[in-house]
Amino acid sequence: MEKNSKLEVGTVKIHKDVIASIAEIAALEIEGVKRVGGRKDFSIIELLGIKSLRSAIKVEFSKNDEIILTVPLTIKYGCNISEMAENTEVKIRQALEKMIDKTPRDIRISIQAIEKA
Repeated sequence: MEKNSKLEVGTVKIHKDVIASIAEIAALEIEGVKRVGGRKDFSIIELLGIKSLRSAIKVEFSKNDEIILTVPLTIKYGCNISEMAENTEVKIRQALEKMIDKTPRDIRISIQAIEKA
């Protein structure tokens, strides 16, 4: 699924994976976020050093073409969960507004795991 924007010179299509990538990079910039996604299950692909192409972030579009994100996080032990969730949401919102000129309707932060640093 892609997000369309009409411009004077044509149409720009932004794929869900691009939106997820922007959100993932923004989330990882927050101090205390260890990774996007839940517990780390090592697969043969990761042991070979190949990064998975699919993001754990779920991107949906509402009937009005508004963006809805679900962002699963693993955070470091000892961090304030409420503060991290709020900071992550703000950072993702700012990144999407800056890069694709769209404000998401909803960003759902889901803490999937806590790990020691």
